[in-house]
Amino acid sequence: MKFNLFNRKSGKMITPSTKVYRKQIIEGFSIPAIIHNSNYFFVDLDVYENGRVQCWNFEDFEHFKKDVQRGWVSLNVPDNEEISIHGLGSWTIQNGNWQFNKETFLDYVKELIKYLNPRLENIYTYSEKKINGVRIGENGNGTIYKEKTPNDFFSNKIDGESVNLFYKTNDVFNLVKANVFADGSLELSRLESPITLNIEEFERLVHESVLLTDIPIGSIVHIYGLGKFSIQETHYITSIQDKLLEIKDIQKQLKGEPTTIEFCRQVHQKFLASPTKNAKEELRIAYESIPTHQRMYVGDMDTKDIEVRMIIYGDQEIENWSHYILAKERGEELPTIIVPKPNDEQNDG
Repeated sequence: MKFNLFNRKSGKMITPSTKVYRKQIIEGFSIPAIIHNSNYFFVDLDVYENGRVQCWNFEDFEHFKKDVQRGWVSLNVPDNEEISIHGLGSWTIQNGNWQFNKETFLDYVKELIKYLNPRLENIYTYSEKKINGVRIGENGNGTIYKEKTPNDFFSNKIDGESVNLFYKTNDVFNLVKANVFADGSLELSRLESPITLNIEEFERLVHESVLLTDIPIGSIVHIYGLGKFSIQETHYITSIQDKLLEIKDIQKQLKGEPTTIEFCRQVHQKFLASPTKNAKEELRIAYESIPTHQRMYVGDMDTKDIEVRMIIYGDQEIENWSHYILAKERGEELPTIIVPKPNDEQNDG
């Protein structure tokens, strides 16, 4: 951005040369809902004091109201339809009993905004932003946090991240948010009374099948603040052991340590620089230490983990590459990925 301000006294043009910016904290709440985008996706909507609501769209409250009215934001999943829960699994449901309709849900969100902002001051009005004709959007996902000293008005915030899990109480499976914080503590939220625990207590609940991912057919699932349903059919799940590995990776990330994905990328580069049988075995161990549902992120958006898998398990792994599968279906020339073989392995032959 370039501009000049004319100084009438000196007759010279004044161009500011020092740039500044500031970050503003906008407080909010995270609440459960459903996004209906062909299929039904469970989400947490982030509701902010300035009236904005993150619902995959992030504009202003008037736009959010339209998203609710048109059914993009849904308050239920119809019986015999499938609900997909990010990072956890997908199930066909039945016997749904839901808490809100469109009108009562909008009233609820309005009350949350008013609680955060009693005078409803500085309510945001969306204005489309474009650069070179390209529409620029914003990421409205909030950062989970807890207060370091809750009773201190100016308490520092301890940031965190979360994963979805089931928490069993009696015969009900509560869909909870397992929040992992930078100080090493954990919290189970999306409950009437959140539960604070450490990693050892968390692992004990996993061992006792109180925290889990795989629940029996016919189980009742309760989502605090949204409703309940029973499981008719399971389509896929992420194992509880993989979720536990994911949580430990989050702890590493929050402490500034390499995650299993980042470590595997380092080992992959080491193999490419000096391909040996030992380096290949190190790569296998590093790759298989990654939570199964996150292994695809080792590579780029194009090849995902196919190159690493070809090194470890053999060239036939390319047949699982989406580009290869599509080319084969279309009768086109098949794409190739060339990976080095261990030097000492070749010498053995």
